[in-house]
Amino acid sequence: MDKIPHEHWEAIRMMGDRVLRYCPRTGMKIWESSAWDSIRSDSHQISFRAGSDSIWIQGSPARVCGSGCAVFGEGAAVALDLVGCLDRMITFTSKQIGIELSRDYKHWHVSRIDVTSNLMLDDLAAVRIALRTLRECEGGRYRVSQQAGDTVYWSHKSRLRSGKAYAKGPHIDYMMKQPNYSGRIYSIEERNLSNRILRLELKLGAQYLRERTDKPWFELTRDDLTGEWRTYFERMIGASEMTDESQLIDRIIAVSDTPGKAKAAHSLFLLIQSQGWEKARDLTHKTTWYRNLKILHAAGLGDADISAGNVVQLRRKVLECSAVHSWAQIISLAA
Repeated sequence: MDKIPHEHWEAIRMMGDRVLRYCPRTGMKIWESSAWDSIRSDSHQISFRAGSDSIWIQGSPARVCGSGCAVFGEGAAVALDLVGCLDRMITFTSKQIGIELSRDYKHWHVSRIDVTSNLMLDDLAAVRIALRTLRECEGGRYRVSQQAGDTVYWSHKSRLRSGKAYAKGPHIDYMMKQPNYSGRIYSIEERNLSNRILRLELKLGAQYLRERTDKPWFELTRDDLTGEWRTYFERMIGASEMTDESQLIDRIIAVSDTPGKAKAAHSLFLLIQSQGWEKARDLTHKTTWYRNLKILHAAGLGDADISAGNVVQLRRKVLECSAVHSWAQIISLAA
C-alpha cells in the first residue's frame, strides 16, 4: 500500500466488489474484504483485487504474453522469466484498470509458480493410458488427491508442492466451446496435434517460496524451476531407461551392499506385486520398508513402478526425447 499514491489506492478500492460480514442484530460490521474480479484476457483468466494492505493479481502469464497461447506460451512465459512474467501482468492490469501500478519487481511478492512441460505421445489413447498409469501412482509422497475426467491431481491443496497431469487436447476443446471464450483460436491441425499432448504441471506454492531462503523469487532461474519439475516428476516415473522386469534383478544387485539386501528388496517388490501397496506396507516393518524402498529407487524404479508392482512404460527416456516446447516442434515431429 505504501508504494501506491493515496488517491490511486482509493480509486482502486472502489473498483471491485466488497465482501462484508456484519451482525444483523446490531448492524455492526465485523470485517470487510475485497472480492476477486476477473479481467478479460483469455476467457477471464486474469483476476485482480485490492486487499486491505496490498494489491493482488493472479492468473497465467501466458494469457497476456504474445498471442495468448495456452499450450506452449510465448515470450517470458515460455522462457520461465519470472520478472518478465510479472512485468507483463502488471502492464496488462494497469491498462485494464486505468491506473499505473508499480513496475518495480521488488515491490511485489510471488505466492505461486506453475512449471509445466508437454509430452508428445502417439495419440489421445496413449495419453489416456499414461494418465491411467499415473493415476495409480500412490507411492511415497505422491497421493492422488483428486480425479476429474482426463485430469489427475496430487496433493492439490498443498501450499508447498502439488502436481497435475491432464490431456491437453480435450482441455482446449472444452475452452473453445465456452460461450465467453476470447482466447487464441486454434486451427484444426493444432487441435488434432494437441490430442497427443500429455501436460505435466508442478505448482510451487507460498510455503515453498517462504521456505526457500537461498535466494529470493526474482533470482530463481529457468534451471532452478525445471530442476524442481524434474525432481518431482522423475521420481514418480523413474530415473532409468529400464523398460521391463528382466533388467530389474541385476539393477537391484548392482545398487545393494550385500546379496541379502538385494534379495530383501526384490522380495518386497514381489510382495507389492501380489498383495498391493497398502497391504504390503502393513505386512512389512517400517524400517525394513523404507530401507528396501531406497534400494528399489536407487535401482531406477519410480513410485509409479513400485506402487503398481510393475515396471511401467513411462520412462525417463520418454521425458527427454518427447518433450515438446512449440507448435513448430510438434508439427515437425508429427511429420
